[in-house]
Amino acid sequence: MKRTIEIQRWAAVLKTGVLLLTALLRFGPPAGAAEASGKANTPPHETDASDEFFARGPIPFLKIQVTGTNLETLLREPRQYVRATVSDGTNVYREVGLHLKGAAGSFRDFHDKPALTLNFDKFKPGQKFHGVEKLHLNNSVQDPSYVSEHVCGAIFREADIPTPRAAWARVELNGRDRGLYVLKEGFDSSFLRRHFKDTSGNLYDGEFVREITEPLRRDSGTGPSDHSDLRALVSAAEEPDPARRLARLEKVLNLEQFLTYLALETLMWDWDGYPMNHNNYRVYFEPPSGRAVFLPHGMDQMFGEPHGSIYPPLNGLLARAVIETPAGRERYRARLRDLPESLCTAAKLTNLVAAAQARLRAALARLDPREAGEIESMAEDLKLRIVERLASVRRQLEDEPKPLAFDGDGVALLRGWQARDETGVARQEKISSGDRAILRIRMNAPGVASWRTRVPLGAGTYRFEGRAKTAAVRAIRDEKGEGAGLRISGSQEPRENGLAGDTDWRKLSYRFRVEEALREIELVAELRAHSGEARFDEDALKLVRE
Repeated sequence: MKRTIEIQRWAAVLKTGVLLLTALLRFGPPAGAAEASGKANTPPHETDASDEFFARGPIPFLKIQVTGTNLETLLREPRQYVRATVSDGTNVYREVGLHLKGAAGSFRDFHDKPALTLNFDKFKPGQKFHGVEKLHLNNSVQDPSYVSEHVCGAIFREADIPTPRAAWARVELNGRDRGLYVLKEGFDSSFLRRHFKDTSGNLYDGEFVREITEPLRRDSGTGPSDHSDLRALVSAAEEPDPARRLARLEKVLNLEQFLTYLALETLMWDWDGYPMNHNNYRVYFEPPSGRAVFLPHGMDQMFGEPHGSIYPPLNGLLARAVIETPAGRERYRARLRDLPESLCTAAKLTNLVAAAQARLRAALARLDPREAGEIESMAEDLKLRIVERLASVRRQLEDEPKPLAFDGDGVALLRGWQARDETGVARQEKISSGDRAILRIRMNAPGVASWRTRVPLGAGTYRFEGRAKTAAVRAIRDEKGEGAGLRISGSQEPRENGLAGDTDWRKLSYRFRVEEALREIELVAELRAHSGEARFDEDALKLVRE
């Protein structure tokens, strides 16, 4: 009897399990399950032509023609869509929407090597290129390896962060071979369908260095037309009480996904992404919850600072809002600690680079040997930076940094200055003048060079002080400052201190505030000039805590 009851009990359990599995297969997980885990509400994937193209397809040779009034319009208004014809072997696509793209660092005009956007169904609804409606042809002037976008995008997607796929193309434009391009999937309706069950939410473009506090351009969606979804996100981020702030953010932001996004951005040192520079991003408000999902974009300058802090300068409002709370900081650190073990091992990332190199070799064989060799060399350099970066992050995670120590008068002397020549025209050296240690910068051509050091600081207000003198400095004035001066890296405000011409020793001061409980600050003693010499008294460079 007992055995019969036991058999009946296990039969009931098995039947319940089968019914539950059937329900899951038919209807998917319970509502909110994906959001609770931080994953986007990703629909079951149906294979299409784009899968084969991006994963294993040959590198196409695209021949693009823009003629007549379309060419005239494009030359006059390069950001305006015009009609073009695109040929890929025997396949000819007509009435393709085309415009030039790129920001300050990557924009090139039509007669150079322009970055392009191709919208295949802009003027001809339903037309697709290998299953894709819209794509970008990036000239990769800021990624000489041509593989950064491909590799980093793959890691983001594996972390369940919707990210466009990347491949490559050789491009001929109006009969002239423009060389190798990175071919990248656009944020179009097919992209949204691939990553979200409901594609009716608002998709906003962060455009060029624009914050969510601004009225961002809505690319698609039937949600609020008055930016009220963005305003709700901003309101939560600006909540002054840290405990309430995270609770409010959870309601309007997929916080689990954002923490992964933030950790990956730091691990890969995406200095030009949303967290560090409120740039290169999209925001999708995913129905039915209406919570924001951040999507990375423009990953052509990754791993540039292998030894960058795991608490970098954050100019993105949401990134600061999370990290400045004790709970948010702890969750971010835990997420970053998990990433190298579960997702971003050195072997995995360098193997992705190697696989991309292998795919590229057939196309490189058709390029100038010197150009092909340079691309291969830069890919190898990327591998080295990846290994170095992951090792640096591991070391930083092993030991929580402590804020810089100040003496009884609130003063800390600064050491560990390293030279950085941003334009390759400066001569920098440490010299002695009497009993003083001097940091010298000389220029004979227009450029920017600096001496830099990093310090961990707690919340508070500080003054970066020092002494400098100049000789025959013909100053450059730009958005960061003029001539010789002191500032911190990542600040959006130009420094007011600045020396030009011939000056004797003068005191310089730069005041700033740290909001986070702990943040690594990079201090900069620089010269921005056409020519001349600046000297900084190393023994006088100090921080004063107010």
